[in-house]
Amino acid sequence: MNYKSFSIVFSSMFFILVLAYNSTAIAGILTISTQTTVRVQDGRLFIAAKVQNTGNVPAYDVQACVVAVGRRLRGPVKPLLGVNETDTFHFETSLSGTKKGRYPLTVIVDFHDANDYPFSAVSGTTFQYGENANSDLLCLAHDLIMDKKGGLRCEIKNPGFGSKNIRATLALPKELSTPQPQIDFRIPSRGEINQVFQINNFSALPGAIYPVFCYFEYNSGNMHHTAVARSVVKIRKKENWFRRTRRFWIAVAAVLGLSLFLYQFKRKFVSV
Repeated sequence: MNYKSFSIVFSSMFFILVLAYNSTAIAGILTISTQTTVRVQDGRLFIAAKVQNTGNVPAYDVQACVVAVGRRLRGPVKPLLGVNETDTFHFETSLSGTKKGRYPLTVIVDFHDANDYPFSAVSGTTFQYGENANSDLLCLAHDLIMDKKGGLRCEIKNPGFGSKNIRATLALPKELSTPQPQIDFRIPSRGEINQVFQINNFSALPGAIYPVFCYFEYNSGNMHHTAVARSVVKIRKKENWFRRTRRFWIAVAAVLGLSLFLYQFKRKFVSV
């Protein structure tokens, strides 16, 4: 069966991390961005993931992985991706037996820094197979600032007249984890639902910023539908003791200053 060829280009800067190296007095910024082109032709899915290092330090052992239609495809390992350097990873898979509609597509990039500390980053989009099937759902994922644990809240609204059985899937980098990556629920006609994904910090460093993606999928007749919501998870930076207690010290300084002023005013009043 032949379907018309089409392509999607998706671009996102999806990982920023400030790294402080022991051997240097300045911090390095490791930033990975991706641009994904998707093409469907003759029942096959073609993906090109262009990865670029837009930071100011090199990335090592860079490997892109694609997750789509229940399959995980891994690209080759690039030993070094220098500053401002790009590389493109190509993938191909069959869509035989897949319903017409819109499906999620996730690109995961694994890499590490000069100290061999491993990192990963995620970007997400959707692709169309056969006929276009725009989702009726309205989805919003709220940004999250966390230390070790946090709750990522998603709002889902069904403006249509029929209820829907939804499967929500959370796409995370390897530094973060969730005990329940998939949640199934039913949303009524004209209904609104909040879903919260619990997220644990497995190995993310303080100051790291991770875009994450949540897909909401459902079937309607012979069509498959997908809506995607994007959020940003920030790992709170550690502060020293004085910075954590600076409000206390500001208050103490204000009280001492006021006390000194009142004491001087009282002495002047008594001497008069």
